[in-house]
Amino acid sequence: MIKLDRVSKVYGHDTVAVEDVSFDVNKGDFVFLVGPSGSGKSTLLRLMSREEVATEGDVWVAGRNVTEMPPSRVPFLRRSLGNIFQDYKLLLNKTVFENVAFALEVIGKPRHVINEQVPFVLDLVGLADKSERFPNQLSGGEQQRVSIARAFVNRPLIMLADEPTGNLDPATSEGIMALLQAINETGTTVMMATHDHRVVNAMRRRVVQLDRGVVVRDQERGVYE
Repeated sequence: MIKLDRVSKVYGHDTVAVEDVSFDVNKGDFVFLVGPSGSGKSTLLRLMSREEVATEGDVWVAGRNVTEMPPSRVPFLRRSLGNIFQDYKLLLNKTVFENVAFALEVIGKPRHVINEQVPFVLDLVGLADKSERFPNQLSGGEQQRVSIARAFVNRPLIMLADEPTGNLDPATSEGIMALLQAINETGTTVMMATHDHRVVNAMRRRVVQLDRGVVVRDQERGVYE
């Protein structure tokens, strides 16, 4: 599902973000990318979503080498990906329903499909009764649930989550992780960058640890060290 083969990313002449990274992720896996700020976690996610291109090596996502992918094919790649961010990235002038619907509108889904899928996914994330509210009327945890609903509404093969619990309290984080686990159990592969030791230690999933851009540990049922 995801394969990184000796991947490096260098900014400018000498700023190394990731160096000689190799690992494979199978369909349906749940993998934590851990490490301190600046260790390369977010860079790897951006390489997977083709927001950036590797300086060396190959990044394979859903059977496609995204390093060599022409720009015209990138939108098609992203239809198989869902992205979740620490700061939610919601459209403040749109309702909850409209934020989630927007993800389907931009890929040309017809209105009857939108009207069917959006209520379903809002119910899944526990926001069926808040579909007409705006982001500023929601708590941080609720805004992140909207973000997850938007990422999942197109049933992506892969979910890329960058610090999704970073701005949330422990109790709210627990609910968000339960939601990501439920999505993973539908068959969606989840790659989550985090420095939240609580969620990593509670879930005991595979852990890939980075330090200054290098993989220093790859452990099944790992903990945050």
